[in-house]
Amino acid sequence: MGNNLTTSGLLRINRGRIVFFERPAECQENKAEPDMESAAGTSSSVTFEDGRRRPLHIEQLPNDMWIEIMAYLSYKDLQQLRLVSWRCRELVNRRYFASKGRVIVTKENLNAMKAHVERGVSYLSFEDVELRNLTQSTELSQFLKMVGPEVKQMQVRHAPVFRNMDGKLPNLKMLKIVTTSFLDDVNMTVDGINMKQFMHLTGFECDGVSLDSSLKLLMLLQLRRVENKVQLRHLQFEYRRNNETALLQVLYDHAPTLECVDIFFSCSPGIETLRWCVAFERMKNLRTLKLSGNCHLVLLDDILDSVPESSRLQQLDLTGMLSLTNEMLICIAEKWHKTLRSLDLMFCVQLDVRCVAALRKMNGCLESLTMAYCRALTGRGLVEGLTSQINYTLQELFLEDVCFIDEASMCIMMERLPNLRKLSLDNCRQATTDRTLSTIFRHQTLLRLLRIDYCIKVTDMGFIGFGNQPASISRLRGLRELNVRGCRNLTNRMLKRALRLPELLDLTLDYCNRLEANGIAALSVNCPSLEKLSVASCSLINDEAVGYVVVNLKRLRSLTISNCSMLTLQAFKYIAKNGRNLRNLVACSIDGLDQDAAQKILSRHLPELKHAML
Repeated sequence: MGNNLTTSGLLRINRGRIVFFERPAECQENKAEPDMESAAGTSSSVTFEDGRRRPLHIEQLPNDMWIEIMAYLSYKDLQQLRLVSWRCRELVNRRYFASKGRVIVTKENLNAMKAHVERGVSYLSFEDVELRNLTQSTELSQFLKMVGPEVKQMQVRHAPVFRNMDGKLPNLKMLKIVTTSFLDDVNMTVDGINMKQFMHLTGFECDGVSLDSSLKLLMLLQLRRVENKVQLRHLQFEYRRNNETALLQVLYDHAPTLECVDIFFSCSPGIETLRWCVAFERMKNLRTLKLSGNCHLVLLDDILDSVPESSRLQQLDLTGMLSLTNEMLICIAEKWHKTLRSLDLMFCVQLDVRCVAALRKMNGCLESLTMAYCRALTGRGLVEGLTSQINYTLQELFLEDVCFIDEASMCIMMERLPNLRKLSLDNCRQATTDRTLSTIFRHQTLLRLLRIDYCIKVTDMGFIGFGNQPASISRLRGLRELNVRGCRNLTNRMLKRALRLPELLDLTLDYCNRLEANGIAALSVNCPSLEKLSVASCSLINDEAVGYVVVNLKRLRSLTISNCSMLTLQAFKYIAKNGRNLRNLVACSIDGLDQDAAQKILSRHLPELKHAML
């Protein structure tokens, strides 16, 4: 964990980072009894026999403090930390951290997973399991029988295996069915899942894609209170005309306990809204409300009006609600301005500068705001609504394709939003310039995600340092994801001189047609932590560039090189030889490439590659 990090100061934990503060010299001089302080364990240094005090090494921290620090890390960070030393490995393997991970079972690893469990010694936690791309089988049934009592969350993705699940998940609390179809499984029947068996169920999600409507209706009917005594807190479902009665009954029955409701309207409901109002009036514990799809103005207005103010709504997602008006948004702000933390208004195209009053009302509480594709908004309106004064609360801002934001307004916002963690300005061509980037890099040093796709005014100088107070992107030391797709003026100079980001994990450079192999070589050295890289449609990328990527980026898991016309079979030989950690490869539409030969190279030398699209 770094053998050169020592401290003689105080320890503070800040979002997964260890920050040490130097104790002022005058404070140490004024200590009357330093030895007593050391004996009490409040000092971070040790007194030796010669009387000198030396700082503690970070490796000398007790396990309790290590665990407290590690609790702030994500699952991926923990997996990297466990490679540092045997001590870190032992700490990460504790069951305290096992719950952060999800076990994904596929047809490729099912037998190995089953054998692993049968051996009886496992550091894996099976509280959260995903079944992906599976069909019904005896092996899966046996595996679920062994781990089923431990499973509390189950996600089914492209895996119509409901019969295998039957009777094996007695403690299940959350069931998610994602894009699952049983059309390819001749043994699957419509009554393949019995919701009544899940006595402890508190959450159910069914996105509805490719799933038979009669099966969805049967599952919904089994969640009614007359059929089932569970108390749902979380419900995600697709509205169809054939399930309206059942859906309304489920909403009404579970309204007192529901905390999250997510409804996608695949078709427009009828004009009658009374039953909807009655159901939502009972949701006094609602914290998250997501309504998307084809919902007409009358129903949307009545639902928002029916949800009681006492529900203390924290997250509201109205993606695609074309009928949302400025007046309705102002009413939302009046109702929940003290509690609402996340607001998603993507594609709410009727919103314009008149919604400024609502945004201003929610200042001080709102942490995440999405107004992508609200093209009637202006830069001046956003400044007045979000940053009439310094806004310390907002951490995520998504403004994709908001065309009428000007450069000056964007710079003002970036100066007055000091705590942003995520920022997306895709296709904001007028607002995103070199001057804007300089302002971002100077004031937004906490950014973890930055997206500026198709901002064609951006040049190398924006990343290297522009203007009277130049600031480079290298100031964003904690940046994890960067997207510059379609920024056609970027060259190797940016990769060599600016892009020095040791913690960058995800980089998208698609359609940056001036990037060449020597720039990619510098990138592979300057950003050693990259796990995902996309250089699709970069016309100057050749075999040598791919070689630099797979040789130097040891952590790379996903690589996209589609439509790079200069690539030959040699690039795939480099990948097969050096891309041992690579799991996903996308290499479509490469002119002149013998795809069969490339596939044979990968299959022969890199069998661990899970997804290869050629």
